[in-house]
This record gives sequence, structure tokens and C-alpha cells, in this order.
Amino acid sequence: MTALRAELHPFRLALRSPLLTGGVSIRCRAGFLVALSADGITGWGEASPLPGWSRTSLLDTETALRSVSDDLARGGEAALDAVLAAMHDAPHARAGVAGAWADLQALRTGQRLAGRLVAYPSCAPASEVAVNALVAAPEPSEVEQAAHDAVEAGFQAVKLKVGAVDPEVDVSRIRAARAGLGPAAELRLDANGAWDERTALEVLERVEDSDIAYCEEPVAGIDAIAAVSQRGPVPAAVDESICDESDAVRALDAGIGNLIVKPQALGGPDVALAIAARAHEAEASVTVTSFLDSAVGVAHALHVAAAVDGASRHPRAHGLATWELLAADVAGLPPVTAGVMSLPPGYGIGVVPEL
Repeated sequence: MTALRAELHPFRLALRSPLLTGGVSIRCRAGFLVALSADGITGWGEASPLPGWSRTSLLDTETALRSVSDDLARGGEAALDAVLAAMHDAPHARAGVAGAWADLQALRTGQRLAGRLVAYPSCAPASEVAVNALVAAPEPSEVEQAAHDAVEAGFQAVKLKVGAVDPEVDVSRIRAARAGLGPAAELRLDANGAWDERTALEVLERVEDSDIAYCEEPVAGIDAIAAVSQRGPVPAAVDESICDESDAVRALDAGIGNLIVKPQALGGPDVALAIAARAHEAEASVTVTSFLDSAVGVAHALHVAAAVDGASRHPRAHGLATWELLAADVAGLPPVTAGVMSLPPGYGIGVVPEL
């Protein structure tokens, strides 16, 4: 039995300014960094549920992680498969453990994590991925300026948060975003399930001429999203309504052609890659996003995105440029340059927290 030591490191990171999404104001991110060590090598993962969004609380996550630490201390590496299988109902805790284990394995073999995650040996992971800019300004004039600035900075895709203000204002904000972007850049919407079906259809019909790539979670729930996608003029994407691989399959079977994949919320990089593989089989698009994670969680999502792009004929810009929303972080990441993020240098995830 190879001994495996697990350690938890709590963190709390303030945002530069509050982020209003789906009617919830987010001011800071709290969670745990998970360190798994064996043979003098340490891999890192993150477990950080988001209040108002996650199925489990920070306390639930901590309880699950501490229980796992005891199991791994007793059973070592041989216990890992059973430990991960038992964590289905604690996705953030599982993401922390599975992510740290994946990082550790990549470090052992002298690989980048993305290289270990590619689905087929013939698929080389990307060394950099395109990312979208995020706009959440409340006023149409601010939205137009932010969208214009994003294009000037080199972004080819922008996601606009909607659903937190009156629908009439959202219509103006969406039109303002397209005006600021010009005709070439991709415009995405994210309502976080805030609209009902009638409101979603009314808003999307009124902005049909704004050339919207898709709207994430226009309503809540897979069946309702599928109905809006079928009846409305704008393709829909499913995000937080997917809790596991079976939900992803149900969304694909319902005809939803865009899947948003969050490794942190779904249980780790292995679960995220399994869902991405299902989407590719169904010829649906995959956008990998972070969950307002720290640098450790963003690095994991970045490697997942690089692996996804390596297996995709038509990669999309991913939602990973969120670490810049934090006033401070647990580690540094390569900056976004002209709408592109490069993988951190080095093996594993390429990130070691500064504790």
C-alpha cells in the first residue's frame, strides 16, 4: 500500500467588486485547497461551493473532506477509487480530491494534466485556449462600453449576465452589448435560470436580430430549457441544471446543443471530461467554465478546456477569465492576452499555492 496524506487549507478571497448574478450578490469566495501527497510529490485540488448556487454548503464540503482524509490515511492509494465513488453527493469535495489526485499523477509521470486528460492518444491537447470576457454592468451604456473594451482587448466572445434586472432593461442591455461588440464578436447570454418561460421567450424574440450564439439557463431545469430552445429564436445552453453525467445525457437527448461544463461543480476533471465526451458523441458544443474559483480551480478547468479542444473540430471560447475578478489569489496564472489563456508552465496543473 502506498501511503497517501491529505491536507486541507481553507481560503477566503475577496472580489474586486461585487458580482450580481441570478439575483445573488457575490462579494467573496471561500473554500478549501486539497493537497494529496505521496512519495514526496504533492498534487493540488480545490473544493469551493458557491452559496446560492451549490447543492452542498461549505460546512458539508469540509465534513466530507475530513472524512475522506481519514479514509485515505487508513487505506492509502488503494482506497482512492472507493473514496471517489462514494462522493457523488458531495461534488465540490470530490472535485478537490479528484483534482489533487489527477495533479499528483501528472506530476509523477512528468506530464501536463491536459496531456493525461485527452480522450485519445491521437488527440494532442491545446497549449492555449480562447476565453470569453464577462460583462455584468447594470446600465446599457456601461454594457456597451465594456463590450467595446473587450473587443479592443482582443476577445472574440463576450458573455453578458442577464436576468437580474427588469426584462425591458435587459433588452436594452443586450442591444447595447451587440452595438459595443460590432458584428464579428460572439455574444452569449447567461440568465442563470432567472426567467420564466414566457419572459425568456419574449426577451429572446425581441433581441433575435442581435445575433446571439446561445443563452445559458434562460429558465431553470433541463426540460424547461429544452422547451425554450425549441420554441425560441436563440439556441439554449444548459449549465447549473446539470449535476452529473446522467443529467448531461438527458439534456443531450432533449435536443440541447450547448453544454456548459464546470469541473468544480460537477465533481472534478474526470467527470467533466466524461460529460464532454458525451457531448462530442452527440455533436453538441462544450464550453468549459470556472466557478469563480481560485487559481487552483481555474488551472484545473483550463487543463480540461485544453483537453476538450484537442478532441474538438470546432472549439469554442471558454469561460475561464474569472480569476481577474478576485482582489487576491492563492497563486498566479498566466495573464489573458488578446482573449487567450496559455496553460501554466510545468507539469501537473502548473500551479502551486502560496500558503
